[in-house]
Amino acid sequence: MLQAIVSYFSQQTGAFFLALAEHVGISLLSVLFAAGIGIPAGILCSHNHSLRSVVTGVFATLRVIPSLAILFLCVVLLKVTGLVPAVLALALLALPPLLINTTIAFSTLPAAVVEAAFAMGMSPARVFWRVKIPLALPLMFTGLRTAVVEVIASATLAAYIGAGGLGTIIFTGFQLMDNSLLVIGGASVACLSLTCGWLLGRLQKRTLRWQHPVAVKESRRRNLMKNARLRRAALVVLGVAVLASALAATGCGKQGAPGAASSSASAPIRVGSKNFTESLILGNLYADALEDNGLKVDRKLNLADAVVHTSLTNNQIDLYPEYTGTGLLSILKLPLQTDPQKVYDTVKADYQDKWNIVWLDYAPANDSQGLAVTRAVADKYHIATISDLQKHATELRFATQGEFDLRADGLPALTRAYGPFKWKSSKTYDTSLLATVMLNGQADVAPLYTTAGDLANPQLVTLRDDRQVWPPYNVAPVVRGDVLKAHPEIAAVLNAVDATLTTEKLTALNAKVDVDKQEADKVASDYYASIRAQVQAAVKAG
Repeated sequence: MLQAIVSYFSQQTGAFFLALAEHVGISLLSVLFAAGIGIPAGILCSHNHSLRSVVTGVFATLRVIPSLAILFLCVVLLKVTGLVPAVLALALLALPPLLINTTIAFSTLPAAVVEAAFAMGMSPARVFWRVKIPLALPLMFTGLRTAVVEVIASATLAAYIGAGGLGTIIFTGFQLMDNSLLVIGGASVACLSLTCGWLLGRLQKRTLRWQHPVAVKESRRRNLMKNARLRRAALVVLGVAVLASALAATGCGKQGAPGAASSSASAPIRVGSKNFTESLILGNLYADALEDNGLKVDRKLNLADAVVHTSLTNNQIDLYPEYTGTGLLSILKLPLQTDPQKVYDTVKADYQDKWNIVWLDYAPANDSQGLAVTRAVADKYHIATISDLQKHATELRFATQGEFDLRADGLPALTRAYGPFKWKSSKTYDTSLLATVMLNGQADVAPLYTTAGDLANPQLVTLRDDRQVWPPYNVAPVVRGDVLKAHPEIAAVLNAVDATLTTEKLTALNAKVDVDKQEADKVASDYYASIRAQVQAAVKAG
């Protein structure tokens, strides 16, 4: 891993510092925006008990709402992606600690000190700036530090909506199952958060010289209490960790042989899937077919890409739909190949040798990499192939999910075959937003898989890979060997289902979910009903 990290920084130094600068910029804007609202509101609330109860209650409730939910809610309400909704969402996250701490700070000022200041003939403005502010600063700084740490951590989610930042590195690591990228992104966010917290702490100490001695004493007392609480919390966490380790060790000692849980003939078949539309449809489709042919099924669908293969090898699921290209490049980390049969033969042999996992027959459907442009761009620049696209890259705005820019069969492979793609601009979004940002006029080109339901929209045009760069991504079930041995009929059923799946059919099924907003399980059951007789005939013949 260390070598991979060194290699990343030697090749992607500019991209890393750009992501870091974006992260700092988003966080700084969000905190400044929140402080501009939260601090004046906190001062106002400190003078009005009724207003204080309502406002602090509302903003305390905001802290319960997940950051990702606030982020996507801002996208829906503003109907735009990028910096604006990211800053607004993060500012809402930073507001509660700033407002609540400011309110408490100004509500608990030592009355004797304030009265003494007025008695000395100081004006209200002077009392506010020379007495109240210094006395309130310790608690206000505590709120600021809390807000900064929370914003920096949550700003990673801004990558989902094209705002950039260190989150692009983390999410790319998840998509590629690349631990080195996860370490780089996660460690960078942690270091940035700790550094900012330390700097604010130093700044807070420097302000103590301007404070009244009472405030200094109170601040020290609070720090001592805080340190004591932290020590107690650390001891509790350590105790829990030790207990969990002991329980895990005990559990491991009691486990039987791998595969024992589901290799018996009476155990249900645990069908998994990844967490995107097509995989959910296929997982439900496989489950429907197995149930219809007399097998008990336990559906464990909607697993993250980064854990689904591990779930299979760790005996947490028994089968799931996978893609030959993903197995070759992302799981086995083998060199790129473009012949469908050779790719299948390679993954089939290596999975069997490494994990006793069997690839059943692959379907004609090929959910390969693809690039799509808007109809307006295709007509304007006469773009029909990726070669045409490369010639006009400098005039086009690129939307990516991050993964495409780094994986071996993504942009690097295209660059080797077609030449560099120097986009007019490039922004990272969540995969689910790529088609939306193109249709909304925020981007001109984006990577979309060749069976994406959004491609049913006539306003999007899939480009032809005229130099045949991309490897095949034929879908096929991968099944644990011991489960297939206990239930050999699985192969006949799922092979019959896969034989019906073409690229066009998968695209149509995806469109029913992504465009027509039908449920994935209903789409799968309707499709199985249409092929049921064909599947049963194939199973009988087999």
